[in-house]
Order: sequence, then C-alpha cells, then structure tokens
Amino acid sequence: MEKIITADPGHGGEDRANKGPTGYVEADGVLDIGLRLKELLIKEGYPIKMTREKDETVALYDRTQMANKWQGRLFISLHTNAGTETSNGIETFYTLNNEWQNKQHHQEAKRAAEIFQRNLVEATGLRDRGIKTRLVDNPTSPIHGKDYYAVIRRSNMPAILVEMGFHSNPREEALLKTPAFRQKLAEALLKGMKEVYPLKKQNIVEKQNIKLNIHGMPSQVEGIFYENKNYVPVTFLRELGYKVTGHGTNVEIEYRKEQ
Repeated sequence: MEKIITADPGHGGEDRANKGPTGYVEADGVLDIGLRLKELLIKEGYPIKMTREKDETVALYDRTQMANKWQGRLFISLHTNAGTETSNGIETFYTLNNEWQNKQHHQEAKRAAEIFQRNLVEATGLRDRGIKTRLVDNPTSPIHGKDYYAVIRRSNMPAILVEMGFHSNPREEALLKTPAFRQKLAEALLKGMKEVYPLKKQNIVEKQNIKLNIHGMPSQVEGIFYENKNYVPVTFLRELGYKVTGHGTNVEIEYRKEQ
C-alpha cells in the first residue's frame, strides 16, 4: 500500500492577513490549489490527506501532528510569497535539520524540492529562485540551528514548503487570482509527485491477442497479460485437435500423436 501524501494549504481561518494589493488572499488561493492537487492525485491513485479542506484555523502544531499520525511519505506545505512589489518568482524550502534528526529526511526532501521546483518553474515561466533551507539563527533560542519553518521542523518525514509566486507583485497576484493559473500550479505539483514518488504498478490484468506456435502450427488466441507473463486458456487447444477434459484446476490434456 502506498504511503500517504500530506498536503498543507497554509494559513486559513483567523489567519487571513496575507493579501495582495488587489484582493488576493493567500489562505484562499493555496486552499484552492490544494483541493485541485488532491483531485488530480486521487485520479492518479495517490493516497492523499489535507491538513484543511475549508477556510478554518489549524495551528502549526496540529498540522504536523496530523501528518505524523498519518505516517506519510511527504509533507508539502502550499504557500504564496510576500515581499516588495517587484519581488518575483518561485522558491522551495526543504528539511535540513528537523526535530527528528533524520538524515534520510533531508536527502529525500532535497531531491523532492529540486523536482517540484523545476516543474513549477517550467509550467509557469516564473523566475527560478531555487531551493533553500532556513534555520533558526537566534543563538539564545532552544531550537537554534533547527529548521525555521515549524511545519518542516516538526514533521517526522521529508517536508517541503513551496512558495508559488509573490502575491505582493501585481503581475503575479493577477495570475494567482485566475483558476487557470491555479490549475497549472496543481498540475505541475502532480507532475513533480509522479517523478518523486512514481506509483508502483499494480497487478493489472490486460486482455490481449497472443500469438503461439504449437508443434509448428501457428495460432492466435485471446489471453491475458498478468505480472509480466502471458496466459491463455487451455481450452483453445481443442481447436487444434487436442483432447482437453476436466474443469477448474483439474485439467487433462491428451496430446496428438505424431502422424
């Protein structure tokens, strides 16, 4: 069974202060992107849970508690950025030194950040601000040297935080307000997910025509392809003059004698 992906639309509820100059609200924008991503992932067969699916207040601690309880394979926090009117582009933060001190978290998160960042930039054409880490630099802090972002620091799994454009930039805010651009972001995230964590192929049974050669006699019969092997019903041998008796798992085949 595939492990769960946790998508975390940032902010929400009482936390709605992050806004663009013409009315874009980060909490609403990233929720919409997250719901679009969820729909896409489900269609592809990925198990996904979200820390919120409506406009509600969810504490940072609770977000990671949920993800840790679900024992997911990746925590991806969805955000849009703020800066000056000219600040622009996409950047992705990833696990470096979380509370769990798991080196594998760092390695997997860095790889995921690289892939998601590339796909987001390619899909949108926005400036590539790169992948980054950010640590608490206050020497008096009890978490000095740990990951700065709480959702990254407290997640017991690889974690990334994507900043999908600057809502403080009028041009990028205008894009973020459109359903088409939000869908483009969700599809880029899906593409990244398929690259980072490709789904294992299930044991799919496919019907197909299988060509055979029985004692020098070419034939074609409808069979199935399962787990990289071809299977054909033994009853087709009757058409070639063989005697097939029995049923279920008990089948006897009487071969023709050479003439």
